[in-house]
Amino acid sequence: MTVTFHPYQREGIVRAYHAMQDPTNRGGFYLQWKPGMGKSLGAIALHRKLTLDQAERGETMRTVIVCPVVAQGVWRREFDKFMPGTAISDIDSMDADTRVVITTYDKIKDPKASNALQQRRTGTNRLHKLQKWDPVLLVLDEAQYVKSPTTSRTRAVAKLAGGIPFKLLLSGTPAHSPLDWWSQFRIVAPHEPVFRETYTQFKQNVVVLTQGPAGAYPTRGKNGAIIVKADGYKKLVEAMAPYVHAVPKSVLQLPEPIVSDIPIVLSAAERKAYTQMETMLRTELDLGNGAITEANATIVLTKILRLTQIAAGHVTDEAGQTVRIGSAKVDAALELLEEREDEKVVIACRFKDDIVHLAEELDKAGRPYRIIAGSVSGTQRTAAEDWFQKEDHNGVMLLNYAAGGVAITLTAASSMILFTLTPSVIQWEQTTSRVHRIGTTTNVQMLYLTAQQTQDEIMLAALQRGASAVDMARLLLKYLNRTDGVGEAA
Repeated sequence: MTVTFHPYQREGIVRAYHAMQDPTNRGGFYLQWKPGMGKSLGAIALHRKLTLDQAERGETMRTVIVCPVVAQGVWRREFDKFMPGTAISDIDSMDADTRVVITTYDKIKDPKASNALQQRRTGTNRLHKLQKWDPVLLVLDEAQYVKSPTTSRTRAVAKLAGGIPFKLLLSGTPAHSPLDWWSQFRIVAPHEPVFRETYTQFKQNVVVLTQGPAGAYPTRGKNGAIIVKADGYKKLVEAMAPYVHAVPKSVLQLPEPIVSDIPIVLSAAERKAYTQMETMLRTELDLGNGAITEANATIVLTKILRLTQIAAGHVTDEAGQTVRIGSAKVDAALELLEEREDEKVVIACRFKDDIVHLAEELDKAGRPYRIIAGSVSGTQRTAAEDWFQKEDHNGVMLLNYAAGGVAITLTAASSMILFTLTPSVIQWEQTTSRVHRIGTTTNVQMLYLTAQQTQDEIMLAALQRGASAVDMARLLLKYLNRTDGVGEAA
């Protein structure tokens, strides 16, 4: 491996290696580097060092990487770049020559009880196959996927980790709350007293609980954050510290992004639909030729979703069909693209029709583009990323938050247009980190299209100050419950 490491990368890799060699430890470590800071490179470097150690003992190195579906191709590409020739396979095609298996969290879930016997007979239980393969290193990418101890995903990961000597967890967003750490550090440091406790004991010691009709549940403060017990939380942090390497993104000394809020004035039709949905939980939609359909919202969460759609110029009606209402945001995005006619631009979108509408307009304008969304295969995704990063053009990448927020690099972009906002701070941070990460050399522009006097303004302010999911929900509910007809500042 010939590569120049940042000082924090060297420090993290060395600490992980020594922690795994410590006989008093159980072989676990956690790299908590922000998105875009090179976690996969750190894992590959550790795999290489352990490979050399195994070879000196005349033993074979075998590594399992468990990751989100969209990251599988990225891991293969990283190995091809830094350790070419490594025998890699997926969980269904592994053989005696395989040295690295790349699989997903969903693939190793325990089989359903109804077909467990059949799977054991036919040998199709993937978790059992991996256990029999006898891996040496387990890498959990986006380890925040492991949190609730009752899910089949967490239980399967715990079973797999129990038989593997070395474990490396990777995440830039490790926890929504302190309770998420129990499942993760039962893998990293199961010998520590705080993680030998049952989950019930752990909750009682770390957070303030309120007794309710369905049992005890965490108490939250006015800002929505879980209230912790000072002594219990201190012991928790002290127990985790030897097994964690966490550094702020500022150590990269990247050029700061230039952030601009682009106010969007909704068209008359969009404003009418927005106001009707906001005040009456329904809006009538004119399909033309005298045809009328209706969109409604029976619960608050649906109402928040519908308002976000309307602010983007479309909405889903009662029949589940998308109805176009206007094009205020699309027109603004096209104007920004015209101003950047010689540049590469990423447009981040939340909804399918955002991408469909923008693609239609780009086709008309003759502007080249690619799409990374849920319907795009891993091969197409990698090809789209390579096209954007390596080829000389003024192309546009249409990016869906859910599908394109992880395991992708788009540092060739001069600008990112955030067409629609996500209510998740984690998803927002991951998506913006596609363009602001290792490899960024210019002050990339972040352009937020915010519809005026809508909940867009509330969401943007909350995201920029790092609001929790609970705090975001509280702010949106406060906005919806206002009586003056004008959105409040978050």
